[in-house]
Amino acid sequence: MQRSVILAFGLATAVTLWMLSGTLVDASRVQQPTDGKAESVASLQPMRVLVSASQAAEVDREILTQGQLEPRRRVKLRAETDGKVARLPVEKGASVEAGAVLVELAEDDRPAQLARAEAQLAAHQLELAASETLGSQGMQARTQIKQTQAAVASAEAELARLRLDIDRLQIRAPFAAVVEARDVELGSLVQRGDEVAELVDNSRLKATGQVPQQSAADLELGQPVRVKLLDGTEANGRLSYISQVADAQTHSFRIEADIPNPDLALTSGVSAELRIMVGKERGHFLSPAVLTLSDDGRIGVRTVDDHEQVSFYPVRLIHAEMDGVWVSGLPLNVNIIIQGQGFVSEGERVTPVQATQDRS
Repeated sequence: MQRSVILAFGLATAVTLWMLSGTLVDASRVQQPTDGKAESVASLQPMRVLVSASQAAEVDREILTQGQLEPRRRVKLRAETDGKVARLPVEKGASVEAGAVLVELAEDDRPAQLARAEAQLAAHQLELAASETLGSQGMQARTQIKQTQAAVASAEAELARLRLDIDRLQIRAPFAAVVEARDVELGSLVQRGDEVAELVDNSRLKATGQVPQQSAADLELGQPVRVKLLDGTEANGRLSYISQVADAQTHSFRIEADIPNPDLALTSGVSAELRIMVGKERGHFLSPAVLTLSDDGRIGVRTVDDHEQVSFYPVRLIHAEMDGVWVSGLPLNVNIIIQGQGFVSEGERVTPVQATQDRS
């Protein structure tokens, strides 16, 4: 009897659970289309994107390259005669004018040689005068006169050589400059060709660099050049040289710009950024963050047109600044997507929100 009651209770429980399970299954089936419909409705809503109105402005079109400042003139002076250093009138680092004596060599016996050469020349000149007098009287052979003339010419040449040698004892500055280096000291023995000093003229500087071959066609002599040093110092000049032959390794062209430096505020040998102005162009100033890639890999900007549809414009870099970039390729007036550009595609309808409204 008890066993029959337990069996009946178990069957009733099983039937109840089966009925409940059917109800839950039906409920889930009814709910599922409702959720799918909500998702479908939500997917039809245009995506909100943040846009900023931008108007084109005229901007300098530049070629940017890295280079350095070099002195206008730099020369290493060498001795043109042999001798011992007898005097050093200026120190290393001094500014000198053109013609200033930098190094003076000892005369040694050169004055005596000069006096002897002068006496020999005078003697040969007297001989020549006597020979010509005798020759006019028919008492001197023509060949003898020619020999005396040759002796006079030889004595004159020797005298000129000695005078030039004495003049070369003083090594002078060929132009106004700074004594960058001095390779001799008092008592140093130098020979012809030995380096004695180095001069640097920084009154004007050369800003040098290399320009890629694709930009070389835009260059012309006289174009404005702005130079910026690593410490922020800036200077202006003009393009003064464009190489006609590309570098064999880099296929770039060497350029030089003439940079005035009247107060010697700029130093040579330092790195510099060269911006060469090659024209004017209309462009937009953008944050690099708004730049994106199209499906085919072109760099550009996504915008929203008057019909609230997304457009993509490829852009070209004009030049970069510390807080943004100037680009060309956009309409004169345009709404640029500044947030959400990575989640929309060309032709898609969106809900644009002006950035100025969001900030307020």
